[in-house]
Amino acid sequence: MSVITTRVADCRDCHRCLRHCPVKAISFESGQAHVLDERCVACGTCTLVCPQHAKIIHSDLARAQDFLAQGEKVALSLAPSFPAAFPPAVAASLPARARALGFTWVEETAVGAEVVAAEYAALLNERETPLISACCPAVVNLLEKHHPELLPYLAPTLSPMTVHALLLKDRFGPEIKVVFAGPCTAKIDEARRPEVAGRVDAVITFADLKEWLAAAPAASPPPGAEAWGYRLPARSFPVSGGVLAAAGIKADLTSGVVAVSGLEECLETFADLAAGRIRPRFIEAMACRGGCVGGPVMPQGTSAAARRLQVAAYFREADAAPSPWHIPAGFLADERLRRSYVDRRQRLPEPSPAEIAAILARTGKTRPADEANCGGCGYSSCREKAYAVYQGWAEEEMCIPFMKAKISSLAGAIVDSTPSAVIVVDPELTIQEFNPRARSLFAPGNEAAQGQPLSAFLDPGDFARAWAEQKAIVDKRVAYPERHLVTLQTILPIKDYGLIVGIINDISETERRRQEVEAMKREALSRAEHVITRQMQVAQEIAGVLGETTAETKATLLELIRIVSGKEEKNNAPRG
Repeated sequence: MSVITTRVADCRDCHRCLRHCPVKAISFESGQAHVLDERCVACGTCTLVCPQHAKIIHSDLARAQDFLAQGEKVALSLAPSFPAAFPPAVAASLPARARALGFTWVEETAVGAEVVAAEYAALLNERETPLISACCPAVVNLLEKHHPELLPYLAPTLSPMTVHALLLKDRFGPEIKVVFAGPCTAKIDEARRPEVAGRVDAVITFADLKEWLAAAPAASPPPGAEAWGYRLPARSFPVSGGVLAAAGIKADLTSGVVAVSGLEECLETFADLAAGRIRPRFIEAMACRGGCVGGPVMPQGTSAAARRLQVAAYFREADAAPSPWHIPAGFLADERLRRSYVDRRQRLPEPSPAEIAAILARTGKTRPADEANCGGCGYSSCREKAYAVYQGWAEEEMCIPFMKAKISSLAGAIVDSTPSAVIVVDPELTIQEFNPRARSLFAPGNEAAQGQPLSAFLDPGDFARAWAEQKAIVDKRVAYPERHLVTLQTILPIKDYGLIVGIINDISETERRRQEVEAMKREALSRAEHVITRQMQVAQEIAGVLGETTAETKATLLELIRIVSGKEEKNNAPRG
């Protein structure tokens, strides 16, 4: 499992972790950042700079708590930077507080640093080639993964954390558990190395220890939970120059000894050493600026210099104790102190110049002048980013100028191709944007509308009113008889950008058709009225004829009835 992982749900396309990572050990996929274990040195910088707090540090806290819950005898090795990580009252009582948590022994890692300092002094006296300190696990990772050609110069000695674990298990038994607490994320990674596994059983950060102390119920420490009992020169280890001081190595302009801190300075120094530009006798190298007091899990808000002074002030008082600690006899000759290193540099395919050029071209960079090298993507140059794209670490869309131009181009294409006239003016009613449709309606043949007053092309009154009232005018019908033009206009004031946008649709054809329909309706009504009138006349004429015919028919029928009735009477009369 990686020491540092990303909570993907909280990671939001800012590239800040990549921008600050000195070894570019961050890859992006679908806009989400992922730590590249093959390149990562576990320095923890990304955990500090992530604005969304999406970088998560692996914690052994539960493992350490389980040791105590299972009744194991556990020693706490406390990094000597602790006085800068806790308030003075807490720092002074840490032995007692830790014993109250259940730790059987509490001791400073500076005990192991005493051994390492003596080793460095001996190594420096017996060699002619440069020597690089190996106390900082992030520096060890840096050399193994990025500068393996310098591994012969790296001190073949275990770190103070691991040496202290050896000493504790030698004194109290190999079955005990050793938990290291410090300000470092790289120590978590170091505990997984073959030469450390089984010696250091868990690594927690000062933040973990604070959480543990805060959650624990108040308890009295067991007997023997006294304050620190040793006077240790190696308490200077957590500050830049502290290794030199503890080892008694003279560092001045003539000594050929240098102290560097911060990964950027380490990288620059190692690059010079690899190129043969420098050849110092000894390099004290620490990945965190100012030394371990600048570690990623130290409290933020104060400078490394302020933390250095806190450490110095605390140990000035502690060193008043009368009993110095002594390295066990013969321990410096113990082969268990030795370590070796492995070349872990990635062997990657190298892109050809043509492949790099093709990647650059896909983001609009076809000439050197197109390469802005703005750093917005997180890489220091466009070509470095193109290399990362080739390796699958970066996405082409990470180029901010390209995406900005692409979005602008897309917006421009949409505005230019829309069937609506789009006119954008500033509060002074000076034209900022006049799309092709606007030109065809209001300025045919005029290609230079931008920069001119709107009044040169149309009445600006509605634009001025929309801005003055900060209120949109929606779907207003405006006619231009002299242009044989009828429009429907929406005018939007955009205060945040200081612009007024007019969207004008030509409804002249719709208006013409409407008028034609209206005319057809009127004509149809007129014809209907004429037909109805004629129908009424015909009906009346028919009614008149029908009236006369009816009267004649009636008279005829009456006469027929009379005649028939008369004949019947005659036939029925008696004959004489």
